[in-house]
Amino acid sequence: MDKWLSHPTALKIISLALGILLWAVVHFDSERSPNSVASLTEVKDYEAVQVKAVGLDENNYSLRLVEPTAVQLTVRAPRSSLLQTTPDDFQVTVDVSEAKEGSQVLPISISKPKGMEIVSKQPSTVTVVLERLITKEFEFQVQTEGTPANGYKLGQPIVKPNNRVHVTLPEGIMEDVGFVGGKVSVEDEESTISEKKVKVVVLDKEGQEMPEAIATPSVVEVEIPITMPFKRVPLQIGLTGKLPDGLAMDTFVPSVDQVSIYGPQDELDKYDFYDGINVDLSKLSQSGTIELNIPPKEGIVSVDPSKVTIKYTLVPISVKTLTQLKVTFISLSDGLKAKITIPETGTVDLPVRGATSVLAGVGASDVQLIADLNGFGPGSHIVPLDVHLPSFVEQTSSIPITVTIEITDEAATTDPPAGGTDPGTGDGSTDTTGNETGDAGTGNTGNPGDAGNTGAGNTGANEDPGTPAGTGNADSGNNPANSSGGGVDGSSGTLDPGSVDGNEDSPDSGTDTDTGADPGTNPNDSGSNSSNNSSSEGSSGNGTNSGQPDSGESSAGSGTNP
Repeated sequence: MDKWLSHPTALKIISLALGILLWAVVHFDSERSPNSVASLTEVKDYEAVQVKAVGLDENNYSLRLVEPTAVQLTVRAPRSSLLQTTPDDFQVTVDVSEAKEGSQVLPISISKPKGMEIVSKQPSTVTVVLERLITKEFEFQVQTEGTPANGYKLGQPIVKPNNRVHVTLPEGIMEDVGFVGGKVSVEDEESTISEKKVKVVVLDKEGQEMPEAIATPSVVEVEIPITMPFKRVPLQIGLTGKLPDGLAMDTFVPSVDQVSIYGPQDELDKYDFYDGINVDLSKLSQSGTIELNIPPKEGIVSVDPSKVTIKYTLVPISVKTLTQLKVTFISLSDGLKAKITIPETGTVDLPVRGATSVLAGVGASDVQLIADLNGFGPGSHIVPLDVHLPSFVEQTSSIPITVTIEITDEAATTDPPAGGTDPGTGDGSTDTTGNETGDAGTGNTGNPGDAGNTGAGNTGANEDPGTPAGTGNADSGNNPANSSGGGVDGSSGTLDPGSVDGNEDSPDSGTDTDTGADPGTNPNDSGSNSSNNSSSEGSSGNGTNSGQPDSGESSAGSGTNP
């Protein structure tokens, strides 16, 4: 017995029998019938298994709708298989490869794991809507976010390979596209952003992304120049020294006439032009080319371009005289008037020299002659002129040009207005009989038609017909004024207050009575003339004329003679 049990074949047989016995114990159910013991499968429902469309012509159609998007599956399989299976293990598809534009109902297909049986599917068909695709070209737009550092400025973005993007969308929604581009942050950047890859985003007019849009290319490369503040200003080239004798500059052409200067904005604001570059004319002896550096000044970081090339041509010198040039006065004090007395024409002729072609274009309007009258008072003055000539034109002589200028005071040269007040008053008539009668009164001078009517004070009765008018002896009456040179009609003398004969007399005080009788008629003399007169020295007196009207050829009434 022991020998038999130790035999290998016997051990194998015993092991097999024990295995069969154990299997039967595990699978045996006393409540089931013998037939059910052999049945080991179960049924399970899978909800919401997603439906996928396959075979779509994506170049021409867009899948706008699949309805419903999921189906319910009932599956029979062994319990062990069902325990290990999920809905994702089933593939429910609808083939749209033969579908046309529009809406249509198509059957679904199911791909299941091995060993499983599909008992049912709900629904067995789905509705599919296809819409034709169209493609449209758009410009790629770069939107920057943030602000560069330290006042740096943004340049024009550059899109590579180009700024054109093709967008494919269903025809019905293409018009809803509002933006095609990308966003780039420039916050605190101090240098150019290069080779920045940006995804192309398609947004509708409400700013919402359109995920169904197909953009070609889908990624672009963007470069955004970031530079310091700059300013474009004229380039001014200075000239020093003089050309060798006998030569003149015919052409002088710089390669640039403007430069860009870079630096802080407050420094740029100080510049309206850029200078500091000089050409020494004394070193030029023949036509040629000069290259000069344009160095940055204090506060300026850089200048573009950094060099300038000048082409110039030298020719023999020529001479020309510019005639009748006007002189401009500056800094003349208020109330003064200036006039050129030498030259008498009031203009200046100026000999100049330069290249023939340059001189041909120079006229009086291109030259300025300035006379600076600062500090000059009334009188005659010899004043040097400051001469301003166009470039490459100069005076033939180094001796300064001068003019003689007469400066006068405007107030002192103003003429008295017509109808000025005459200090004399009353009847100072001189008649042909030589009688000078009447009291000193107030009349007007300055009107040639009233000459000889100026009262000269009371001179008393002069019965001598041979005595010239205005030569009577001064009486004790007031004598405030006299017309020097005679008071004859038609002539006007110079006022000499207090004088009868042109010589200065002292005024008298008292009362003078003139009873002369003249057969003439004077409409301005009523036979009695009493007036108060003020002499040049402030004395006054009263006079009474009770005689008959004069027969004088001129008359003077009291008051104002216009």
